[in-house]
Amino acid sequence: MDLLNENEIRCISRHYGSSIVVKWKLEDISDKLMGYLGEHLRLIITLYVEGVETELKLFVKCMPRNNQWKAEYLKESTFFRKEYVMLSQLFKHFQDGEGLNKWRPKLLYIREDLFVFEDVTKIGYKMPDHLCTMSYDELSVVVNTLAKFHAQSIIYEEKKSKELNRTYRIWDEYSEYLTEPEKGQAWRDTGKRAVIDFLRVYSKYKTEIDFVKHVEDFILSLFSCALNLMKPSSEFRNVVIHRDLWTNNIFLKQLGDGQYHSLIVDFQTVLYCPPMHDLCSLIYFNTSRNFREANTDKIINLYYSFLTEELNSEGIDVINIIDKKTIMKSYQQSIVFGITQAALIVPTIAMNDDMRILIFEDPDNCAKVNVVSRSEEFINLAKDDNNYRNRVIELFDEIIERFYK
Repeated sequence: MDLLNENEIRCISRHYGSSIVVKWKLEDISDKLMGYLGEHLRLIITLYVEGVETELKLFVKCMPRNNQWKAEYLKESTFFRKEYVMLSQLFKHFQDGEGLNKWRPKLLYIREDLFVFEDVTKIGYKMPDHLCTMSYDELSVVVNTLAKFHAQSIIYEEKKSKELNRTYRIWDEYSEYLTEPEKGQAWRDTGKRAVIDFLRVYSKYKTEIDFVKHVEDFILSLFSCALNLMKPSSEFRNVVIHRDLWTNNIFLKQLGDGQYHSLIVDFQTVLYCPPMHDLCSLIYFNTSRNFREANTDKIINLYYSFLTEELNSEGIDVINIIDKKTIMKSYQQSIVFGITQAALIVPTIAMNDDMRILIFEDPDNCAKVNVVSRSEEFINLAKDDNNYRNRVIELFDEIIERFYK
């Protein structure tokens, strides 16, 4: 049975004007690690447009067809359902923007088990190199895109509040889809365990008195605090946050003037929380400790200026939403969330491609490393790869120095 039928192909092709569909096909994308929670394909449609044959290359994300464990996990965890509701319902109220105001790829067709997008790699966008941290210029354009995305939550809520003549919040309608699913906890638990085991082997503090004895309780307590932060705040304004902005969910395009533009993808792990959770996670996922120490305040100020610009364009005064002092305070409170989220993700980001495929794409290993244990894999890789070990332990030891020492 074909993944798409003729009527669906016609529906997709209508986005490109009056045309006749000649043929279409689906093919695997060579980079199998574009994402972990879904299967990715390329849709190629041949059209006649005004007598000229044209070939469209589009991007398809669907439920996994050849990995039963992953497909069941997605169903049970509701991650795919989350993204479907965001794309098909809430984001219809968000402005996508055009050109440099664009913050996500254009959605062309959607159903509960499949999404079709424009393929932005065909217009010059690339994922950042996951083995390298981001430069200031690269990160700053992602911060701009992030501010555009966050602004859409605020703009929608403010407009809806005016229409209803009462305070409206996205949480009112979409709380079911903006929380952490219970089935996602096993993945976090295996990640926590890997942090503890990695610290016991590689931390520069491992020989200190009682460190090995107490590090487990400390990490468990810290991750528990982070879990409590994955809920709407009663102190700070909340928005829909992405919360998974590592290299596989970011696309960058270098422009003619040497500057960059970015897009963000994959909204299957969204939450409704303070926007600083996203900014902090973005920074910890994609930068070195030296970069963070030198640039974090500048990045927060940059974010605030971008958010101000987006809200001003809709006649909304940012001061009525959040002031600079409050956003700095919010960022400090978000560090527990951002740094622990990074502790779960960075050991995967920093892997070479061969190891990532072996661990996360092999059906026999998939269930184990997601819900049983991945400590051994991370520790063994660190023995053989100094760059990997240094990047991971730099982050983990920062956790120790910030919250344990």
